Amino acid sequence: MNLFLTYDYELFFGAPTGSVEKCLIEPTNLLREISKRTGVKMVFFVDTGYLKQLENFRSKFPKVETEYQLVKQQIETLVAEGHDCQLHIHPHWEDSFHTGENWQMVTDRYKLVDFSDQEIDQIVTEYAEILGRWTNRPIQSYRAGGWCLQPFNRIQKSLKKIGIQLDSTVFGGGKFTAGNYYYDFTSIPSKSTWRFSDDLCVEDVKGEFLEYPISNYYYSVFFFWRLFLLGRLQPHLHKPIGDGYPMPSPGLRKTMLTKGMRLSASMDGYFVTKLNQVVKANQKRGFNETVILGHPKACTIFALKKLEKFILAHQNKHQFITFQDVGFN
Repeated sequence: MNLFLTYDYELFFGAPTGSVEKCLIEPTNLLREISKRTGVKMVFFVDTGYLKQLENFRSKFPKVETEYQLVKQQIETLVAEGHDCQLHIHPHWEDSFHTGENWQMVTDRYKLVDFSDQEIDQIVTEYAEILGRWTNRPIQSYRAGGWCLQPFNRIQKSLKKIGIQLDSTVFGGGKFTAGNYYYDFTSIPSKSTWRFSDDLCVEDVKGEFLEYPISNYYYSVFFFWRLFLLGRLQPHLHKPIGDGYPMPSPGLRKTMLTKGMRLSASMDGYFVTKLNQVVKANQKRGFNETVILGHPKACTIFALKKLEKFILAHQNKHQFITFQDVGFN
């Protein structure tokens, strides 16, 4: 089985957004150390709207110039070390700005489909150009910010134009339509990859795009209670390294603590404890791929230790690869 360790490289989008040092630089460097010890490369979906605003505000504020240099150096290092840096779009950066002290997030237009067709094309084209400059590598893979990539037919032409061949946004059973979010993956092929055209949840064997869905897992009520309690009882192990707060997700915590929830398979925090079960479940389904999601900002000391153990336990059984290793036909 091919295992993909994928991280969304981004700040928090609530208030505060957190510092670049704690949300990106420090946790990503800890992931780099794990990579060096194990030889496993990772995929980093880089929030490219953030790079755009770093470029826009660096000449206005010394604080942003420092942030720009830290991020640019780290991305260059990731590429030099063989990690896969691909396109991640949170289009609300179009409306967000820096005050000289901190980032002010304006998330009213959080999804690409909140913009006009002309604006969507402009954002996708510009962001691909920016990331290409920063990495000097082909941009072939994509993940939508907040899993929001529907209706896909409004974004299809723009992604095709910039050369995107692979998407990794979907996770089976996922659905959330409150607040600024909208995604519904409750009806997708029971496969670990498929081709699609204008609807990423519908297989089209002649489709021009490949979907590599993020694996999923049903987390019980007891899991979420344990997760929240551990964060309070053992913060030195279970508190995220990132020092910001997420954008509000109305009703999400209540659902977690009263009903449980099916979410993407994750390396974040205590979620890392379910990775073995995820791999076993995918093997039983006959899948050849397992895609796992993480965020540097949500890394914990506990999760990093467990992740390294997971890699070492599976290295001789499976192959850890990145999307740049996937052959495109």
